[in-house]
Amino acid sequence: MVQRQATLEREEAQRLPDPTLRGGFRHIRETGDNALVMGVSVPVPVFNRNQGRVLEARYRLAKAGEERRAAEAQVRAALAEAYGALARAFVEATRLHNEVLPGAQRVFDAVSEGYRQGKFGLLDVLDAQRTLFEARGRYLEALAAYHKAVADIERLIGEPLIAMQSTRKQE
Repeated sequence: MVQRQATLEREEAQRLPDPTLRGGFRHIRETGDNALVMGVSVPVPVFNRNQGRVLEARYRLAKAGEERRAAEAQVRAALAEAYGALARAFVEATRLHNEVLPGAQRVFDAVSEGYRQGKFGLLDVLDAQRTLFEARGRYLEALAAYHKAVADIERLIGEPLIAMQSTRKQE
């Protein structure tokens, strides 16, 4: 963006051509005299006022601004999506940890105790164990999704979430 602004300023400066100053010594043979000769030329920009390049530089500057705004919008959308994934993963992991896993563990423990007492068959124990292991697997997937969302947010904001939280507490 800064480079495009500098290009525009350079092209606008080239609208007016630079004057040329010349000077030197000259020996005149006929009279044997030496003379100091000086000359100034100032081009008059009648036909070429660099309008095409100035207009092109303005368009490129405007394009750079629009591209920047588009990139910022994409980052905001990605951040909103990552935050939504973070919230969903947090809710799921919390629910699995606080409700599903303890319930599945209680069922497995009860069925195992009932199997030792002869109330349940081995298939019942294996089914309760499979349910417990599936719940643990879902919990690990939810934790992985949570940490992936944290990493995505940190990548987008360019700093750890912990640093962000500590600056908010100070405000």
